[in-house]
Amino acid sequence: MPISRLSAILLASTAVPVMALDDVQNTGSTVAIANEDVEEAVQAPPSREIVVTAERIRGSVDTDVPPVEQLNEADITALGASSLTDLVAAVAPQTNSGRGRGGGMPIILLNGQRVSGFRELRDLPPEAIRQVQIFPEEVALKYGFRPDQRVINFILKDNFASFATEFEQAQPQDGGFVTNEFETTLTRIGKTTRFNLDVELERSTALTESERDLISSDSSLLARGGNISGLGLNGEIAPALSRLAGSNVTKAGVPLGISNPNLAQFAGTANRLNDRNIGDVRTLLPRTERLEMNGTWSRSLGPQTILSLNANYALTGRESLLGLPGASFILPGSSPFSPFGQDVTLNRYFDTPRPLERESETHVFQTGSTFNHALGGWRWTLTGNYARTANDTRTTRNADFTALRAAVLAGTINPFAADFGANLLFLAPDIANSLNQNMDLRSTLAGTVLKLPAGDVQMTLASGLTRQTLDSETWRSGVTTDISLRRNIMNHSVNAELPLTGRDFGLGAAIGEWWINGNIGYSDLSDFGKLLEYGAGLRWAPVRNLTFQASITGDENAPGIGQLGNPTLVTPNVATYDFTRGESLFINVITGGNAALVGEKRRDLILNANWNPEFIKDFALQFSYFKNNSRNTTAAFPLLTPEIEAAFASRVVRDINGRLFSIDQRPVNFDRETSQRIRWGFNVSGNIGAAAPPRGPAGGPPPAAAATGAPAAPRAAGGGFGGGGRFGAPGGGSRFGAPGGGQPSRWNIALYHSYRIEDEIRIRPGVPVLDLLDGSATSSNGGASRHEVELSGGLFHKGFGFRLQGTYKSATTANGTGLVGSNDLRFSDIAAISGFLFINLDQQARVIKAVPMLKGSRISFRVENILNDIVDVRDQNGNVPLGYQPGYTDPRGRVFELSFRKRF
Repeated sequence: MPISRLSAILLASTAVPVMALDDVQNTGSTVAIANEDVEEAVQAPPSREIVVTAERIRGSVDTDVPPVEQLNEADITALGASSLTDLVAAVAPQTNSGRGRGGGMPIILLNGQRVSGFRELRDLPPEAIRQVQIFPEEVALKYGFRPDQRVINFILKDNFASFATEFEQAQPQDGGFVTNEFETTLTRIGKTTRFNLDVELERSTALTESERDLISSDSSLLARGGNISGLGLNGEIAPALSRLAGSNVTKAGVPLGISNPNLAQFAGTANRLNDRNIGDVRTLLPRTERLEMNGTWSRSLGPQTILSLNANYALTGRESLLGLPGASFILPGSSPFSPFGQDVTLNRYFDTPRPLERESETHVFQTGSTFNHALGGWRWTLTGNYARTANDTRTTRNADFTALRAAVLAGTINPFAADFGANLLFLAPDIANSLNQNMDLRSTLAGTVLKLPAGDVQMTLASGLTRQTLDSETWRSGVTTDISLRRNIMNHSVNAELPLTGRDFGLGAAIGEWWINGNIGYSDLSDFGKLLEYGAGLRWAPVRNLTFQASITGDENAPGIGQLGNPTLVTPNVATYDFTRGESLFINVITGGNAALVGEKRRDLILNANWNPEFIKDFALQFSYFKNNSRNTTAAFPLLTPEIEAAFASRVVRDINGRLFSIDQRPVNFDRETSQRIRWGFNVSGNIGAAAPPRGPAGGPPPAAAATGAPAAPRAAGGGFGGGGRFGAPGGGSRFGAPGGGQPSRWNIALYHSYRIEDEIRIRPGVPVLDLLDGSATSSNGGASRHEVELSGGLFHKGFGFRLQGTYKSATTANGTGLVGSNDLRFSDIAAISGFLFINLDQQARVIKAVPMLKGSRISFRVENILNDIVDVRDQNGNVPLGYQPGYTDPRGRVFELSFRKRF
């Protein structure tokens, strides 16, 4: 769909106020330009009083909304992170939104400003960060986003330089695979420039089923040595064999190492099969190699202008083993190599030519740019992104047995010979290629439109253009399928926040501060038409340390272009549990895109409360209630329970005996999803031992230093501007207090509990509703857990750090049909907890004195899944289904990782 002239005008219009403000500035306007690091002291007549200049950190978010968490330099050090990626993962409980059907990645800001993406700063070392601020979802409106994600603001230090290398090696307790990773990072942050370059190499060996001692769930008769099955009455192989064995023989393993076995030798294997386990050529985890390079350059073009550029390239290769070529052959009774005297079936695997494989290679190239320009009370941001993802997948199909079958039927080849099948060739492989490109340009203008006695009226105008393309080609069995999709998106949105009362003005002194906010957005998709999003919120702070928030949001979303057009892949030999028959087996699984998907509508109600009680130091309590109602949601194909099979019967193929053969797992639409959930938790932290030296107001220097005219802090690193906000103090300035010489000892805990009240899905009208809290399931892990707990905590003392992070999920169930042969499954609760020990050698004076080259080094030891807790799945008889053996549900288990990091 061509972009309309009106849309183009609206996009350009976000720049008009900036141009107008430029004119005002050029004519000598006295409008204040971004807050400074140090608020100027008010001039007063000379007196004997000491005037303290309150210092404010540049780069903090300028908002009245209190942060849910702030981290200073000591808090950041105590996390033991190697990059901002690690840091974000460490504070996941605090940044998890949980709104609607689940929040995504938090919105990332740098020095209070938008960036083109997390790529711009994800590889920065934590040592470069002065302070981290975590804000609730309402702050997202200020930056042109929907209020369904929390906001993290990173404030950089001044004049920072670092070159760091890190080597990691990980290996599971049970062995089987090894992961090695090497990373090197160069960082330079100056007064007007910022540069960061990161190169990462990672290699993981494969993990096979045999390395987890799995019992094969393959119910077929195929085996490396071969097995014979009968075609006679009642499946009998041969009456003569039954007489020799003394019972009816319907199956028998081929005697190994014998090229011309006779009937007596087959009697020795009567009704016993050769080993069908081929776990040594089936991978649980693929062999993986990855190379990634990420670079960012940023420069201040003027006092109020910053330009940043980012480029990223990643190459990932994967190789999986899918089993062996195998086939069944009719061995006629007339064959000179048959001792049976009647037709039988020979079932066997072949080690030649080689195991079935899937190889994939993915090239990802991404660029991004950000242009920030601030004048007066307005901030203009222009971001652009381009992403190109090319994926090539090659799947080996079975061997070509046409000639071999004909030779066995004709009696011209000995099917028991050692070289039987030695000259097999594969059928042409399945090939799937896709190229996904995304181009995005977004303009955001935010500022104060009106000043009221209760505060400023803030407004954000945003417009964007997006171009998405997907070209895929699939070749299977001589048939080529081409898909080419194009999508153009034009979107506009308006967000606003209006203060109703101020704490120090009029009615607000009695009833506290009240704000209202709202947003409305409009998107026009060339292939889906017009979509609307909206929201409204109310915030009340009766006292400074207590805030209540209520909001409603609604949006319409189209399926992703990949969900519509990804190439179709058929993966053979996938271990699956069949609820209907109560058995585990290997089947074909079809994945890819579904062009029949429709758009979804989502409605959310959110209630929040945040309390920082004054009588408990460094403590914050949060409570949230979420209610979601969504229609036509797009989802991955769910677990094949009897309910799901009844609703999607056309997606399931069974053979004439009712055994499961294949499942089409391409995405589907659910008619309706409804959920209600409560989430509450707290963050608490403190010092170990003596408190840090006192600091001045707002985190500034002690009064004595201010009185002697100590110099103010320099401007933000990398030319950061905008800031000097209401929240944020130098040196970290967190509510925890700032360090005062050296790294103080710290401890912290974040603990959150989620309780699901309701979680239901209606697949389509007329089909029973799936209650995920009462026996229905959509994932291979069963239904939805009623309870979920998130934990993150640790301590840091004299250079030694220890952290625990993990989640607990309560038990779930998945019901069968209730008929004979069907089974219910019970999924146990699970506590997945990881531990992390690290030593900062810089704080070990004796070590550094003995080995100076260790200065700037850190040694870390991590244990993933300390408890080695794996979901225990049992059927109603107490048995573990073969498809749910621990090696399938969690092949990694407990993993140990050792890393060494050095900064130069």
